[in-house]
Amino acid sequence: MSTTDDILKLEEQRTQAILKADGPTMEKLFDDELVYIHSSGRLDTKRSYIDGLTSGKSAYKAFRFANVKVRVYGDCALVSGDVVIELPTRTLDLRFTNVWVKGGPAGWRHVHWQSVPRPQG
Repeated sequence: MSTTDDILKLEEQRTQAILKADGPTMEKLFDDELVYIHSSGRLDTKRSYIDGLTSGKSAYKAFRFANVKVRVYGDCALVSGDVVIELPTRTLDLRFTNVWVKGGPAGWRHVHWQSVPRPQG
């Protein structure tokens, strides 16, 4: 299995953990220094993001990814693409960058997410 395949598998695990509000899996995948920048500009840390999901304050219904590319630079992997995210109250059409870093016994860790609205038209 290639590093790209490993990262895509981790991305699927991350997505499923978010959809299921699976705190233990997110704890395992997310680095303690996670920076999560929403398309609205709101910033979450690992703790605030996981707490929001596991408390029910935040929820996601579905993710539909397209044009996903993985670029590996040694112990850093950049994942970018487009995603439609279904929330309970609205749907977001976004472009994203996600960063994974490999280090120590934990292996690959999710360290950064940033998304912006995709241009319309």
